[in-house]
Amino acid sequence: MGADGLIIELDKVGLSYGGEPETLSDVSMRLGEGEFRFLTGPSGAGKTSLLKMIYLAHRPTRGRFSLFGEDAMNAPREALPALRRRIGVVFQEFRLLDHLTAFENVALPMKVAGINQKTNTAKT
Repeated sequence: MGADGLIIELDKVGLSYGGEPETLSDVSMRLGEGEFRFLTGPSGAGKTSLLKMIYLAHRPTRGRFSLFGEDAMNAPREALPALRRRIGVVFQEFRLLDHLTAFENVALPMKVAGINQKTNTAKT
């Protein structure tokens, strides 16, 4: 996490695919530790593109983007896996493992990473 408690910071970010017109244009947002946000909008508004950018499947084509206080926009390729491991994503097409509960499916990446789920559960 950044020194100022920010998890995600986007400042006038733009995203385009292969030289096409921007899918996202001038997106700015800040998400701090413990904050919760909803992302809504019509089909084609760029919700999925924004999420793909946040979990580093795509990098913005302009603007400033930081994750956990680190420059995700200009981070070297070899630094991306460490940043990605700090982000949890549940996709719309779940691809859940049938023999696990919903909680076990969501906690699986922590288990694989060797993180004790009892000390890393969400605070209520």
